Amino acid sequence: MSLLLIIALVVFGRTMYTRIRLLMALEPADRFDQITRRLKSVAVFALGQKRLVGRKKERLSGVMHAFIFWGFCVLLIRSLNIYGEAFVRGFHLPLLGDHSLLGYLYVFLKDIVEGIVLLMVILALYRRAVIKPKRLHNSWEAYLVLGLIGVLMISDLLVDGARYNLISLYNNPGHLDFFNNPRFGSEFNWTPISVLAGKLISPLGAGANRVIMTMMFWLHIITQLTFLNILPLGKHFHVITALPNVFFKSLDYPHEKTKLLDLEDESVWEDESLGINHIHQLNWKQGLDLYTCTECGRCKEVCPTYTTDKPLNLFDFNMQLKEELLENTDNLIKRAALANTLPSDGDAENTEKIKAEMAGLNSQKQLVGDVIAEDTLWACTTCRACEEVCPVTIEHVPRIVGMRQGQTLMAGVYPDELNVALKGLERNGNPWGIGYDKRADWAEGLGVKMMADDADVDYLLWVGCAGSFDDRAKKVSTSLVKILQKAEVDFAILGVEEKCTGDFARRVGNEMMYQMMAQENIETLNSYQVKKIITACPHCLNTLKHEYPQMGGNYEVVHHTEFIYQLVKTGKITLNSSLGGALTYHDPCYLGRYNAVYDQPRSILQSISKNGLTELDRHGPESFCCGAGGGRMWMEETIGKRINEERAGEIVSKQVANVAVGCPFCLTMIEDGMKELGKEEDIKTQDIAELVAQNMA
Repeated sequence: MSLLLIIALVVFGRTMYTRIRLLMALEPADRFDQITRRLKSVAVFALGQKRLVGRKKERLSGVMHAFIFWGFCVLLIRSLNIYGEAFVRGFHLPLLGDHSLLGYLYVFLKDIVEGIVLLMVILALYRRAVIKPKRLHNSWEAYLVLGLIGVLMISDLLVDGARYNLISLYNNPGHLDFFNNPRFGSEFNWTPISVLAGKLISPLGAGANRVIMTMMFWLHIITQLTFLNILPLGKHFHVITALPNVFFKSLDYPHEKTKLLDLEDESVWEDESLGINHIHQLNWKQGLDLYTCTECGRCKEVCPTYTTDKPLNLFDFNMQLKEELLENTDNLIKRAALANTLPSDGDAENTEKIKAEMAGLNSQKQLVGDVIAEDTLWACTTCRACEEVCPVTIEHVPRIVGMRQGQTLMAGVYPDELNVALKGLERNGNPWGIGYDKRADWAEGLGVKMMADDADVDYLLWVGCAGSFDDRAKKVSTSLVKILQKAEVDFAILGVEEKCTGDFARRVGNEMMYQMMAQENIETLNSYQVKKIITACPHCLNTLKHEYPQMGGNYEVVHHTEFIYQLVKTGKITLNSSLGGALTYHDPCYLGRYNAVYDQPRSILQSISKNGLTELDRHGPESFCCGAGGGRMWMEETIGKRINEERAGEIVSKQVANVAVGCPFCLTMIEDGMKELGKEEDIKTQDIAELVAQNMA
């Protein structure tokens, strides 16, 4: 046993040492705060397997995986007892011997769990070999690991089964240890599965049972130690890294916020360190994400781009980055060691020498172009559907945005279609490119106050570019004004002083444009001492609420559906249940998955509909994207099926008369989808504000 443990643990330790050093060689990430909350996340997502067991669509496979995982947790104690028994006869961990009920309860639990895990392994093999779900990747490694797990269960059951036979049927040859407390009885009264295994081999006789017990004991040990050393080499590395990856997940925001780049630092332009251009520019948490990918395929199954035949396959995306990371292991570690020797005394000559050596260790591959195809990178809508279903909380979107930053800022390469919208931002503060002096034209005759005339108001209504310039979205702005006025809310708008929040620019990697927009807006907002903001655009909501604080803009921001819900709840407006025809709701990605606003819109819609709310098959946290996020609003879909048509088709299949949205981009995309399907007359697409304005008492 000593020899096996030394060999196995030395090999494992060497592998893990390299893997950990590789992570430490990547860029820093601050993930060590709020330890209590992080431990809670581990309990819920990792130990509790929330995203597997809790996902209704695939509950059977989720329960299957969860039981295998929980079984391993239970059997860890058994493994320690086995290793100890090789050195101390009858070894058991404290409190788990035959002198306590806890010991017997563990023996019972372990026995039942081994039977369950074995059944789950058989089910898993059946799913892979016979059912073959599309999202799964049938690699040899998956079958090998399932086989090893099966061997672990069978060997341990046979060890106990043979021991039972030798003790109960063959007069205890070898004086084998077993639990036999006067209060709790024989151990084998508590182990029905092991006893059954014993009965299957009992006809073989005492000698054969002795051989089986010994062989199964060592087979179990060797299999377990082999399994341990296989884990870091493939997809099952997640068995080791899943718990730490969940522990280090983002808190207070769904994923790592886009980094605020220091664009004034000349060195970052010289070093090509703006955005993510080479593999060494990932941070260690992003590297840990790549280690932890389970290759389950859930991400691509819910991805709006993959399911409409676009080139973004997040499984391949992760694997390609992981391969690039591992291929550069030695150089990355050497590069990090050199970085630690950079002089702090201002020795320019020595600094340049070390930086030149570091540059020589950079990967020869550009991430975009050599590792990830351009079409793949720009297909993403940043909807976060992939992150929402990932059982190990991998954060995909920040890597994609970081790589877009590298392309836009350093390489100057991005889709030509974005030029018009980006020029519109630069010249007129909106992607439509309409004159900024027309931003408040929609409000003429509505009696809306301007902050420049009266800044002493309770709320600023942030209209957004769509609500100011898009003819269809202007109707939403008008409806929202009517609601606020009906409720006697004291509010004003910025009018011509409002500019795009910069969300679109940031999502396509143009951090320079984003910071320019954000800085101008923050200066305006702070000059009026704005504290509370209402907006009908989830993209504006997300940027104002979560990203402006990076630049000193701290405001209390609510979506109009949240605000209307409170108006109804407090009795400031009353709604009539007068909307006829079946009604459904499309969850905007940046309202739901980014800001967890699900219940308030539904409560409002339930109040105005005669027939209640019909949910789409994909709704709530697993809602399907409209296709406009991540800058895709300003890019044509030239590959595969249009995402908005896919979503419109799902709405049509529900045979509803009305579909409600809570985002101007969703409004445009869903309406366009209905037109393409010839259903714009049959199914009316409206923003919740429009429906509320029509159904107020």
